[in-house]
Amino acid sequence: TPGLDAVYIGPSDLSLALGCKPTFDELDPKAADAVQHILARAKAHKVVAGIHNGSPEAALKRIAMGFQFVTVSSDARLMAAGAQQVVQAMRAGVRA
Repeated sequence: TPGLDAVYIGPSDLSLALGCKPTFDELDPKAADAVQHILARAKAHKVVAGIHNGSPEAALKRIAMGFQFVTVSSDARLMAAGAQQVVQAMRAGVRA
């Protein structure tokens, strides 16, 4: 597509569109094949390829696959994880 500079894959959205269970990191084989196909076509046309990930480990694997940019988690999940750490620390401190 002329003028297309980059593609960004949302694995859950792609999985749902293909009739698969929505996940980030461990994809259904059908969705995994589609991800590989998109990445290969992007490389062939010199289009930057990016993908969302649920964990740093998955993001590093995707970089090794050839993705040029990755995102990890989401703002809401990261804030929830941080809040959970604070609550756990406070509960531990109050019980001490």
